[in-house]
Amino acid sequence: MHGAFILTTVTVSDAAAFADYRAAVARVNAKLGGDMLVRGTVREVLEGGSAEGAATGEVVVALGFADAEAARAYIASPDYAALAPLRARAGRFVIRVVG
Repeated sequence: MHGAFILTTVTVSDAAAFADYRAAVARVNAKLGGDMLVRGTVREVLEGGSAEGAATGEVVVALGFADAEAARAYIASPDYAALAPLRARAGRFVIRVVG
């Protein structure tokens, strides 16, 4: 059972760097945990719009964790922090802890 989630939205600016990031973060997920629940591209915005930050083409990722502390520990880990330069090249990431 998941008590908290990391919800990330990504506006990709460099597809090759984002592909590299996805491969690298998959290794971090395998090492540190975090259940991949959702990973996909927004096909349609049903309500709201780009003024509110939602846009077609944006990537949405949801990882499940036991609790908020585990989610924060994942983000604070040296393994995840090491991916910061690749994230910066790949696009604009908004990362939230929910729950």
